[in-house]
Amino acid sequence: MSDIRFAVRLLLKNKGFTFVAAGVLALGISAVATQFSIVSALLLRGLPFPEPEQLYFLQRNLPDNAPGDRGVSPLDLEDWRAVQTTFEDLAGNLNGSTVNVTIGDEAKRYTGAYVTPNYFKVLRARLAMGREFTDAENQPGAARVTVISHGVWQRDFSGRADVLGQTFRMNGRTATVIGVMTADFARFNQEEFWIPLYNEFDPRAKPRGQGFSLGIIGRLKKGMSLDQAQIEMNALAGRLAKEYPESNKDFTEVQIRTLQAFFFGPQFAGLMYVMLGCVATVLLIACVNVMNMQFARIVLRSKELAVRAALGAGPWRVMRQMLGEGTLLAALGALLGVAMSYWFIAALWRWNEGLTNPLPSWMRFSLDGRVVVAVVICAILAALVSTLLPAWLAVRANLHDALKDTGRGNSSGMASRLSRIFVIAQIAMTCALLIATLFMVRSIRNQSTLDLGFDPNRILTARMGLFDGDFPKPEDRVNFYERVARELRAGGKFSEVALTDRFRMMFSSYDPVRLDGKAYDREKDIPSAFRAAVSPGFFKALDLQLRAGRDFADDDKETKLPVAIVNATFVKKYFTDKDPLGQRFRDGPEAENRPWRTIVGVAPDTLMQGPFDNQHDSAGYFVPLDANPANFMTVIVRSREPGRDPLSLAPLLRAELRKLDANLPLYFLSTPAGTLDELLAPTKLIASLFAAFGIVAVVLAAAGLYGVMAFSVNQRTGEFGIRVALGAASANIMGLIYRQGSLQVIIGLALGLIAAVGVLTAFGTGIRNFLFQVRLADPLIYVSVATLLALVAAIACLFPALRASRVDPIEALRME
Repeated sequence: MSDIRFAVRLLLKNKGFTFVAAGVLALGISAVATQFSIVSALLLRGLPFPEPEQLYFLQRNLPDNAPGDRGVSPLDLEDWRAVQTTFEDLAGNLNGSTVNVTIGDEAKRYTGAYVTPNYFKVLRARLAMGREFTDAENQPGAARVTVISHGVWQRDFSGRADVLGQTFRMNGRTATVIGVMTADFARFNQEEFWIPLYNEFDPRAKPRGQGFSLGIIGRLKKGMSLDQAQIEMNALAGRLAKEYPESNKDFTEVQIRTLQAFFFGPQFAGLMYVMLGCVATVLLIACVNVMNMQFARIVLRSKELAVRAALGAGPWRVMRQMLGEGTLLAALGALLGVAMSYWFIAALWRWNEGLTNPLPSWMRFSLDGRVVVAVVICAILAALVSTLLPAWLAVRANLHDALKDTGRGNSSGMASRLSRIFVIAQIAMTCALLIATLFMVRSIRNQSTLDLGFDPNRILTARMGLFDGDFPKPEDRVNFYERVARELRAGGKFSEVALTDRFRMMFSSYDPVRLDGKAYDREKDIPSAFRAAVSPGFFKALDLQLRAGRDFADDDKETKLPVAIVNATFVKKYFTDKDPLGQRFRDGPEAENRPWRTIVGVAPDTLMQGPFDNQHDSAGYFVPLDANPANFMTVIVRSREPGRDPLSLAPLLRAELRKLDANLPLYFLSTPAGTLDELLAPTKLIASLFAAFGIVAVVLAAAGLYGVMAFSVNQRTGEFGIRVALGAASANIMGLIYRQGSLQVIIGLALGLIAAVGVLTAFGTGIRNFLFQVRLADPLIYVSVATLLALVAAIACLFPALRASRVDPIEALRME
C-alpha cells in the first residue's frame, strides 16, 4: 500500500506523463475491447438456445468457393430422418425467405421461415403462447397456419390477448395464427413468420434433386461425437447416391458444422481474428511507446533510485515500486479504454440497426464477461510489457556513477539503445498493419467502383414475389409478368419498363452450357456462364445498344424456338473465330437433355456476378422470361424526365402495381447504385476499422520515434554544444539526427515488409478469397506504405533535429 500511495503521488505530480501514457494505453485497450466484443458476440458467445453446442447445420459438402447448391433435398431429409441414429432429430428450413402478408388493407413483404414441424423442438425453443405445428398441417393443401414473432404480435395485432385464431392473407391464402414466439427468440435472419414447409412447397412436386433445397439443423444426441455423426451421415449420403444416381451421384459427403460456424464461415471467422491480431498489434505499439517514456523517466530519476538503493532498498524493492506505477497507469488506461470502447460499441450497433439486413439482436455487441476478462488481461500485460524492462534497467544502474552530479549512470546508454530497438519494432509492426489496411481499402475501392455496364443512378429497381396461392402454374406467373410490363408501359408514367429474374440487378444464376459441335469427355470440362431471364426492352431500359443481332420479341417463346442473347465476354470466350449469331448451345442442369438454344443477339457486358465473386469471368447470356418463370422478379423503370431522382418514382410504381394486384407488395426499392452501397456497407465498416487501426498505429509510431529522438537530443546536448563550438553548422547537426532516425526507419520498414510478405505468402489463398480483385504482389501498396512511413518519420525527427541545431554551446557546456 505504501508503494501504491507513492505511485499515486508521483503520477499526480507528473500529470503530463500520466495523461499521455494512460491515453496511449487507452487507445490500444479500447481497440482490443471493441474488436473482442465483436468476436465474442459473433463467434464465441454461442446461440441463445439450450445446449447450443449440440446444434449442427448439415449441407452438401462442396469444395470451398465451388459454385452449386449446398442445400439438401426434402426427400433426402425424409430418408435421413427415417434411419439416422446420431441426432435426436433433423429439422429442415428455408430461413430468410419472403412472405407476402396483407393485414387489414396494407400488403407488406416480411422475412419469414418455412420450417418442418419439429423445427422449434430441435431448437428447444418455447413459444410465448399457442402451439407448434403438427404433421397434418405440414401437408400440401392443408389449411394454412402460422406462428408469428413477438414484434408482429405487438405491431400488427396490437398485442391483443385473443391473437390466437386471428386470420389474415398470406402468400395468396388465408392463414390462421396458432402461436406467438417469445421476444428473446433467436431469429436467424430477423424472421417474423414461421410457416409449415410442405404446406407452401410440395416436396414431391418435382423429382428428387430438381425442387427446392433445405438447410438442415440437427441436435446431436448426448454421448455421440461429431466424428460418429460425420461417419453415419456420409454413409447415408453414399447409399442415396447409389439408389438415386440421377439426382445424388455427386452428393456423397455431408458437411456438418456448428450453427455458429455456419453463420460465420471460416473466411469470416479468420478475418475477425486477423482484426483482433491487428488491434493487439496496436496495443503492443502503445505499450512500447509507454516503455520508451519509462526509459526516459528512468534516466531522469536515476539519482532518486540510486539514493533508495544506497539506503538499503534491494533490486526487487525498486522493481516492485516501478511495477506499481506501471500497474496504476495500465489500470487508468483500462478504465479510459473501456469508456471509449463502450461508446464505439454503441455507435457500431446503431449503425447495424440502420442496415437493411442487420445482425440479429441476440448477437448484440456488448462488454460482456469475456470482454471484461480480456480487458483485465490486457491491462496486466500492458503493465508488465511497458514497465518490466525499464524497471530491470533501473536496478542495473551503477550506484557510484548515478550519485555523481555529473554522471548520468550506465542506464542512460542502455535505455537509449533499447528505445531505438523498440522504435524499430514499432515501425515494423506499423508497416505490416498499414499494408493490410491498404489491401482492404483497395478491395473496397474496387468493389465500390465496379463498372456495372450501365448507369446505376438512372433507373429504379424493385422486387416482387409470386406464390402458388395466387399463381399456381408457371404460365400464370409468366402471364402476370407480361401484364405488368404491358400495363406499366401503357400507363405513360415511365419511359422504359423491363423485368428480370436477376436479384436486385446484382446476382444471376450460374449454369452449365454445352456448345454445339463441342464434345465433353468429363462433366467437369463442361463450361458454365451466368444466366438471366429478361423481358423485351431490358437493354433499352438500361440505355444499352446491342452490338449485333436483335432484342427479344414478345413472340419469342420456349415452346417455339428457344433463343438467347449472349454478352461480349461470352462471344470472346467461345466464338472468337466465328459469327455468334445463329450458333447454338444447351444450358442448365442436365443440359444434354434440353433443346438447343439459338443465339439471336450480342449485348454489351453488364455485371452479373455481384461485387464479391473473385472466381469467375463475366461470360453470360440472357433468355426470355418464359424460359425461367421464377417466383421472384425484379422490375426496372426509368423516368421520362432525364434529371429526375429515380427514387421519387417509388410511390408511382407502388400505386401502379397495386392497381394490378392489391395483395402483392413491392420491396427492395432502390437504384442499383444504392443496392451496391447497401451490400458493401459491412465490408466498408471492416475497411474503416482497419484504416482506424492503421492511423492509430502510425500516430503511435510517429510519437515513439519523436520521443526517442527527443530523448537522444537531451542526452547529447553537451556533445552538440562542443560540435557547434568547434564550428559545426546547423545542417551538420540536423544531419546527425536524421541519420540516426533514418537508420531506425529503414530497418523497421525492411522488417515490416518481410513480415507482411511472409504472412501473405503463408495465407495467400484465404486472403485472396476475401479481397476483391487485389493483387497481393501489387508494388504500389508496398511503395505507398514505405513512402508514408518515411514521410511521417521525417516529420517526427524534424523538431528534435531543429532543437539540436539551435543548441547554445555556452549553455550546453555550463550544464555539463
